[in-house]
Amino acid sequence: MLRRNPMAALALVLALLVAATLPATAQQKTTVVFSAGPTGGTWTPMAGATAEVIKKKFPELDVQVEPGAALVNMEKIRNDQADLGWSMTNVLSDARGGQGQWKGKQTDKALYVANYYANVWQLAVPAESDVKSIKDLKGKPVALPARGNTSLADGWENILKVNGMSLNDLGPKSYGPVSSNAEAVKNRQAVAAGWFTVVPASFVLDLGSTMKLRMIGITDEEFAQIQKINPGFARYTIKAGVYKDQGIADDVHTFQSPTVLIASSKTPADVIYKVTKAIVEGRADFANVSPVMKGVTPQQMAQNFGMPFHPGAEKYYREIGAIK
Repeated sequence: MLRRNPMAALALVLALLVAATLPATAQQKTTVVFSAGPTGGTWTPMAGATAEVIKKKFPELDVQVEPGAALVNMEKIRNDQADLGWSMTNVLSDARGGQGQWKGKQTDKALYVANYYANVWQLAVPAESDVKSIKDLKGKPVALPARGNTSLADGWENILKVNGMSLNDLGPKSYGPVSSNAEAVKNRQAVAAGWFTVVPASFVLDLGSTMKLRMIGITDEEFAQIQKINPGFARYTIKAGVYKDQGIADDVHTFQSPTVLIASSKTPADVIYKVTKAIVEGRADFANVSPVMKGVTPQQMAQNFGMPFHPGAEKYYREIGAIK
């Protein structure tokens, strides 16, 4: 017969009692993979702030931030390699519709969680130049975003297309990051630089510190054609005064593709419910990363531009009355 050890039995009982009294977060955490952005820009620090807000509200969610980019993030979600990711409404629209770069790779796995801030198309030229419309750029030297960047593919290529032009119609082209584009204009090596970015844009402020600028807007006719290309785009007006010191005195009518948080349909609804609750209730912290988030409301975060919500996000927004 086996002899029982009273001390060992007592130790086992005590261990079980301790385990039972531990908080759930100490026993088990749910890993949430967040695919963010490349080095530099706002996406990576904003992802970090978002992760901290979520973990503070719900410690049982272990949010792990990874490098990414708009197209990379969508690909990760399509292949079940991420739970959360930054995107833009035009990318989400293309991916769900199997259009553009997603032709043949259509996916319904990417679902909407929250609207963060506007990525506004801003095309600046020296005020002294004779460029007053897109067509005036024909044959002229232009500084362009790096190949593969959404500001090139969905910004430049689209506005040229709706004007019956292509990149081939431009003069000498220099490709690179926004900082090098600005330097090219400063050094008179280019007459234009255009990007999707926040308002006010750092490259416009930089350029405007050395010369007076003009911003090329988008007409209603041009925007109607752009939206036919991709319904994820939305109209936007840069208010008069934003760039007054840079020489731009009037409203500039342009368009935007908002930065949005998306989630995988494979990620449980209760997890995304918690994510949504945390970011909406902790949204004040995001203004520390980007001033454009200051004063954002739950209703603004719930604006989905016609994209389908993740069930967890939809449940939370309905509970607080942000959507009906």
